[in-house]
Amino acid sequence: MAAAIDPEAPKTTLAEDLRALVQCPRELWLIYLATFFEYVGIFTFLPTLPLWLSGDFRLTDKEAGWWAATFSMLVSLFVFLVGSIADVAGVRRTLLVSFSLAALTRLAMSLAGDRTAAIAALLAFGFAYATTSPVLQTAVQRASSKRTRAFAFSLWYVSFNVSGALSGPIIDGTRKYFLDPTTRTMVPRSVHLPLLGDRMMTANAAILGVGFLSAAIAALVVLLLRKDFEHRVDPEDGPAPVKAKSNPLASLKEVIAHKAFWRFMLMLALLSLVRMMFQHMHFTWPKYVLRERGENFPVGTLWSLNSVLILVLAPLGTALTRNRKPFEVLLFGAFISSLSPFVLTLGSTMPFQLAMILLLTVGEALWSPRLYEYNVSIAPRGREATYVSLAALPYFLAKFLVGPTSGYLLSAYCPAQGPRNPAVLWAIIGLTTMLGPIGIFFLRHTIQKKDEPATAG
Repeated sequence: MAAAIDPEAPKTTLAEDLRALVQCPRELWLIYLATFFEYVGIFTFLPTLPLWLSGDFRLTDKEAGWWAATFSMLVSLFVFLVGSIADVAGVRRTLLVSFSLAALTRLAMSLAGDRTAAIAALLAFGFAYATTSPVLQTAVQRASSKRTRAFAFSLWYVSFNVSGALSGPIIDGTRKYFLDPTTRTMVPRSVHLPLLGDRMMTANAAILGVGFLSAAIAALVVLLLRKDFEHRVDPEDGPAPVKAKSNPLASLKEVIAHKAFWRFMLMLALLSLVRMMFQHMHFTWPKYVLRERGENFPVGTLWSLNSVLILVLAPLGTALTRNRKPFEVLLFGAFISSLSPFVLTLGSTMPFQLAMILLLTVGEALWSPRLYEYNVSIAPRGREATYVSLAALPYFLAKFLVGPTSGYLLSAYCPAQGPRNPAVLWAIIGLTTMLGPIGIFFLRHTIQKKDEPATAG
């Protein structure tokens, strides 16, 4: 499908837009730095979560899946309000609380001595996890100008994918230290911790400990943001942001009254079917590939290839599609990503793993950066954080579905012991994923219907 030229696209040259981006306030670059450090923790946490639950605390695939689903549901409840809280309390203050809580809860998960303490720390981490992406998106929007916003979000996307590129070597390097050279299995080892001394830890606990350090550094970076940066006004954005109501529930009620918001939510609900593949890469793929290819398979490094490719493909995709309508770019990229699970129905050897990740990433580079820009571009001024957090809701609800689904699919088609049929597992995931772009295509006229511009007040 050919993408049409967007009549609202910038009329400036690419070089002029890049020069304008460099001239944005220093807060934009501090936000990129904070994003980098926090996402080191997130990217190392996500693929480690199912291995930590099952390996360290002996949960079955189904039990681990349900606890992951419970965590995701709690995140969904938090994300429902976190944007309104940020619009009222301020972006800087909300990020500071979020990163500090992320550091404390990841440390608690790393040091947890029993299942109860581990689950409690995991659930407490939910608020920090729910806050990170929506509030950072709002911070990028407020620190950039209308003219530079497409590239500002593209570079923000790059900043956390740099974290993803590094997370693979961090995961595999840590796992290698805990790998017994004789049995080729993971074993606990003694690790010297500042203030705590020597402590027996597993590879999964050590990886979560790295997340504690990264979140603590991100919190320190947020302290460098000027307190009034989020109130700056870009003339191209129109009127100054209104003063947010003191009641987050009032801000929430205002946003959900917009008809355009619900049509946008329809698109996101369908797009979440595509994003479920990324959650399967965290919940399903690590166990699947380690069972199929062995414990010494470079699971972290291979998945980090996704982020390495994004570093090149996301800016390139933005440059090539900057004058195209975001909706059509989203649809085309989502269709490409939705084809990726079917590659694993053909085999599990390295060439198939590489082909799957390549296809998934090419599509992601097209639709994902433009989605972040689209989120804030249709939000009323002064209500961006509320809008973006609610826009994340279908994604987190999809994660709730992936947790138990992953557990049951692994138990049925790729168990730790017994006969396996992983081709069926990935065919089921692929068919579910494909429903997303198909649904968006057939409902495209409803989704793109225009309303009178909404204003916050």
